[in-house]
Amino acid sequence: MGDSMEENMVITRRQGLVSFSVGALGLSTSTGLAAEGSAPFRDFESLPAGVRMRQGGYTIDVCLSGADTVSVIKYPHDRKPPLGFFLPSTPSDSQATFKNGVLRLGKISVSVDSAVGRLRFAKSGVSRLEDLGGQDLTTFHLAKEADLYGLGQFRDPHINYRNKSVYLAQGNMDAINPMLVSTDGLGLLWDTGTDSHFTSRGKSVEFTNPSPVTRYHVFLGDTLEEVIASYRRLTGKAPLLPKYAYGFWQSQERYNTQKELTDVLDGYRTRNLPVDVMVQDWGYWGDASHFSGMVWDKQRFPDPAGMCRHVHSQNAHIIATVWPAVGTESKVYKALDQKALLLNVPHWSGGRVVDMTSPEARSIYWEHIRDGLLSVGLDGLWTDGTEPEFLSTGSRYVTTQAYVSAGLSHAGPISEHSLTFSYLQAQLLYNKMREHRPDRRPFILTRSAYAGQQAFNAITWSGDIFASWQTLRNQIVAAQQMSLSGIPYWTNDIGAFLVTHRFPKGLASPSYRELYVRWFQYGAFLPIFRAHGTQIRRELWAIGGPDDPCYLALKGALERRYALLPYIYSLAAKVTLEHAPLVRPLVLDFGHDQKINAYPHQYMFGQNILVCPVTTPLLHDQEDPYEFLPNYAVKGHAGPAAEVIFYEGENFERKVEERLTDDLKMSWFGDLPAALKGKPYSAIWRGKIIAQETGRHKWRIFTQGLLRFSFDEVLKVSSKGSDSDALNRANGAVSFTGHEGDDVYFFEADLVKGQVYSFELTQSQPKPDAVSLWVEWITPSHAEDMKAPPAKAFEVYLPKGRDWYPIGTTKPLKGGQVIPLKPALDDLPLFVPAGSLLPQTPGIKHAADTVSETEVHIYPGLDAGFDLYDDQGDGFGYERGEYSLLRLKWHEARQSLTIGRIDGNFDGMPQERRLKLILYKGETPSIHMAVASTAGAKSIKLG
Repeated sequence: MGDSMEENMVITRRQGLVSFSVGALGLSTSTGLAAEGSAPFRDFESLPAGVRMRQGGYTIDVCLSGADTVSVIKYPHDRKPPLGFFLPSTPSDSQATFKNGVLRLGKISVSVDSAVGRLRFAKSGVSRLEDLGGQDLTTFHLAKEADLYGLGQFRDPHINYRNKSVYLAQGNMDAINPMLVSTDGLGLLWDTGTDSHFTSRGKSVEFTNPSPVTRYHVFLGDTLEEVIASYRRLTGKAPLLPKYAYGFWQSQERYNTQKELTDVLDGYRTRNLPVDVMVQDWGYWGDASHFSGMVWDKQRFPDPAGMCRHVHSQNAHIIATVWPAVGTESKVYKALDQKALLLNVPHWSGGRVVDMTSPEARSIYWEHIRDGLLSVGLDGLWTDGTEPEFLSTGSRYVTTQAYVSAGLSHAGPISEHSLTFSYLQAQLLYNKMREHRPDRRPFILTRSAYAGQQAFNAITWSGDIFASWQTLRNQIVAAQQMSLSGIPYWTNDIGAFLVTHRFPKGLASPSYRELYVRWFQYGAFLPIFRAHGTQIRRELWAIGGPDDPCYLALKGALERRYALLPYIYSLAAKVTLEHAPLVRPLVLDFGHDQKINAYPHQYMFGQNILVCPVTTPLLHDQEDPYEFLPNYAVKGHAGPAAEVIFYEGENFERKVEERLTDDLKMSWFGDLPAALKGKPYSAIWRGKIIAQETGRHKWRIFTQGLLRFSFDEVLKVSSKGSDSDALNRANGAVSFTGHEGDDVYFFEADLVKGQVYSFELTQSQPKPDAVSLWVEWITPSHAEDMKAPPAKAFEVYLPKGRDWYPIGTTKPLKGGQVIPLKPALDDLPLFVPAGSLLPQTPGIKHAADTVSETEVHIYPGLDAGFDLYDDQGDGFGYERGEYSLLRLKWHEARQSLTIGRIDGNFDGMPQERRLKLILYKGETPSIHMAVASTAGAKSIKLG
């Protein structure tokens, strides 16, 4: 079947963007303010809830898209305006007015300064933001200097974007949602759909624009939470996931047979361990010629429908991976190739990537998914490599360059929509799955993001990350930034996808086992709780037997997640019904407390649990403390990133390709240009490194062949090259294989924070297809952090303004203080603010398990309320009001709990609910029993 009108309108909307190039690279860069920025506005005409004007060679449409939202499009006169925004245009009977150069609706206004060509955005008469104009580079002036957040998820995230810059482009470990929010209740969605460089300087915010068409949306709220809600109202509500998706996901790279997958599930059930989702990773289709061909290898997966039935019989669900690239011998490839609906860029699998902008391509792609995957009983889909990736799997610059090099898509030059591939794929699959199975909620795991993608039950995960304590810290920040950008559902590979680069012994390493436990505990307080990766097994019992301390710690975290499912599902309902965030950075609720900035790895999970992940080793030093240089530390001499030139031949004989990169690493055969396949090669890397702190830095470089590395114009490494035996062993050090055959070099250098140091690295590789380059360092602070402290102590900060109970205890602690803790391996520091209710159902083993009673944990100190939500757990009855709410209210003065009547209705809704009330007061908690019902409310005296 064809695409819906909504899908086609989005495609058409994305056609309003035009190609870009930097030399031969095809990448966005800053080119300075265009002359149009200072030209006067002229030729005004009215639009429904807006105004159209001209400025130089451009037309500018300003529309009031909502009660606190303004949308702006700038486009050349000779181009048809891009269709619509995320929401239909405001009707012509809107109360918006344009008078004396001011567009006004309610409290918000846009002042049009005709003389200098500027737009000023205000709320209640107070100026909040000014568009200073420009096209290649659009500059905004903030009314006040504020902390800035959002923009999606990055491998190397900034904690605060104020006075920072970042490249907004998709990559394996970078997922972009170009939504910027500030602590003073301002939001700015940079909606060009193309890559861009963002820069903050004081009160100035800049976005480069590689297109002659600019589109952005301004949200004028009073709080961060209001801005997130306005973003969702504009770009799309986040639907509820099926209830089981909030349980535990067991995944592995990869289950090689259907028996292996079902045996793992049976292992959870026989061990009485909770699990809800089993995940089949890539390769189930057979050889590479059938890559993601929506078929099953009959030798290893002889009965995929029987596999799905077995999973369902065990009260679990199953998803499998599907890629946008398809193998050359697959039926889907042939159907697409026959109609020229594949992108003409090689993919590492040997196949080609689908042109997701083509309605016909999407229709063919969907039909094969429906007939080959959903027909056997899969419950959801995992869409991998959705940047999309081609040969290289890492760098944002290389990924974007490869995509752009494909030239034209159905929607025009690919450079015009380089960020939106995953949006289009998620939209397709969500709409089609919902149409195909209207009684079941679709859900999609994807590796990329874009504004509005939350409307398609798309869960972003953070890609193929490397195991280390620093990576764990980065992932905690990434989760919070993605949440602040407006996308509520995010996860990561617990324990990291790649382990043995830093932990060669894997699970035999005590330091990695400690890291895995702490990561798993953190993962239990993410929207999606998912273990996945390669190189080690991920089943709980892989870490040890039933008495192993690590196993017991994992089991405890798993059981706590399931106990909290009624709390989590109620939070999910607020995400859908009230546009609330689920992961709540402390700035949302405690922005008045400046001390929270020193504790960026703590966050609220909902409003009733403060999560304080352990982010440093307490028992074992990290055995390999080196880290990759963060992207933001690597810059170019003249551009935003370092320059790389590749040559054919080991002595720089013939120049093949130029690139930009902020990643001093090659760890995959696809990191080489396709033209160098099967050939010796050489390369020159040049750029600058910005010191992030002051002190002695240790450096390490893995490589093969000849290498010279100059730092601060001093030659630090001059290799003799790998000997012949080493070259014969060289395997490229791809992410899956380790460093056999590599040479390793060390040096040290004293750096000063903020100082810029030049570098030049030259490689000469006589062995074709051998790929290995890893430039790493140990900063002074990191060297200390990676040592387990003798006291085994860890500090947490309790935000001021509330008292805090260590979870499960009766004695609150005052907020506004640092608390030194010595958490045991099985202890994740969790705190509950005074005046909180926590519903729990301990003992359940899957999301649909029978619940005989619900515990309500009462932490007194202030009045409190909680709306306990429930529904059928699947389907869309909730959209028709088919759900129940049980309103609970704690009255501090009376020491009583009001249990409201169970309001609402859905098929199978119990008419009564047994409640076990646990009050945390005195020396030990007190327990009281009660029953909630549809008959009416009641109040119970507890104190």
